[in-house]
Amino acid sequence: MTAGGLAYAGMPHGGRVASLDALRDFRAWNAGERWGLGLCVMGVLLLTAAWLMLGAAVRTGTVGVAGVNRATLLWTVPLLVAPPLFSGDAWSYAADGVLAGRGLSPYVVPPAVLHGPIVQAVCQCWRHTPAPYGPVPLVWGAALSHLTSSPWLLMFGYRMLAVVGLGLLMVVAPRLAHLAGCRPAQASWLAVASPFVLANGVGGAHVDLLLAGLVCAALLLAMSRGWVAGALLVGLATAVKAPAVVAGLGVVLLAARSGRLRDRLRSGVGVGGIALATVVGIGVFSGLGVGWVGTMHVAVGLHTPLSLPFDAGRLLRWVHDSDAASMADTVGIGLLLVGCALLLALAPVRERRASLTATGVAMLLTTVLSPVTNYWYFLWCLPLLACCRLPERARRCLVALVAVLGVLAPLDPSLHLRDAWMVIIGSVVAALAIALAWSRDGRLATPGRPAGTGLL
Repeated sequence: MTAGGLAYAGMPHGGRVASLDALRDFRAWNAGERWGLGLCVMGVLLLTAAWLMLGAAVRTGTVGVAGVNRATLLWTVPLLVAPPLFSGDAWSYAADGVLAGRGLSPYVVPPAVLHGPIVQAVCQCWRHTPAPYGPVPLVWGAALSHLTSSPWLLMFGYRMLAVVGLGLLMVVAPRLAHLAGCRPAQASWLAVASPFVLANGVGGAHVDLLLAGLVCAALLLAMSRGWVAGALLVGLATAVKAPAVVAGLGVVLLAARSGRLRDRLRSGVGVGGIALATVVGIGVFSGLGVGWVGTMHVAVGLHTPLSLPFDAGRLLRWVHDSDAASMADTVGIGLLLVGCALLLALAPVRERRASLTATGVAMLLTTVLSPVTNYWYFLWCLPLLACCRLPERARRCLVALVAVLGVLAPLDPSLHLRDAWMVIIGSVVAALAIALAWSRDGRLATPGRPAGTGLL
């Protein structure tokens, strides 16, 4: 994957890596993009096969949490030196961090005002738009910009944020699974070591992996240290990216004194107040304020095929020959609010397993009902669901989904590769074949019943 990324991933024109003669010549070759994409797909397939073999060892008890973490770290090391894989968002992070470091608000000033290598690899769709991210990643980028002006070092700094999120999941996921009555090693295998998490989170250097780690840590703290600590971490996660606020639902369920609606609402006010105060406090302390609340619409306009409202709007437009995108977006947000309200009103309170499951479902709804959904957005929900004690069929579907999303990671729609259709078809077929082959005998081992030969 690293070699493939060096062949086709977006990079600044300057810098020692991009100036290597052999690399420059290869990138200038007409077929270089396709070969680079092919290498990435091959790397993801190999990593998926290794991950499935690790899962077999986990299921039989040969490998525990420590073994899963060791394998994860070994698979992560080569990705640390790769350019941002499968998405150029990390270059946008770096440019926004430089803006914040120069005293300019990324919520008002777009990266286009910058000059030189720092803005060369920023996607065109982000060069002239303000940042939709919370203050935490921008403060981090501003601090790094005072140490270096190299876009590569700034990008690596953001990859370290993703690694922090991965480290949090390594520590938190097995503990959450234990509290929920699920096998810790199996949860770690699914939440931490999968190609989906490594390729999109670490390879793509997305702050969504940090969000996932903070959200899981918030629930663990709410279960073990009290709801106030959980609400504080929900606020911190929200200051990374807005969708994390939905995870406060699990903290509310844990904090409610009883199942009565009045107690649930009172708990919601308390948790929401602490989370909101945390977000506002970070914004005020950093000097960035809460301007990102008004810039989130820039991401909403970038519709993607993984978004159910976008697909529904496109279908309606095809049937009625009219633009129904805005209506579909509104319906999607409405369904999300209704779903979260039902979970808040009906889910059991003060029960760890129920709170974790409700949070995972709420984050899943947030992912699929958003107007824009990218592959890495599933980082919001899949680590949570991996720690839940799910029915056998649901867990098999979850493993299949993780495998498919991991193999499809190289298919960044922003690349617009002309001849990528062959790679796309091959990737989809390979992903489905892998998922089906390893889930045919996917029954979970239970006391008194011998384990099958499958992974699940």
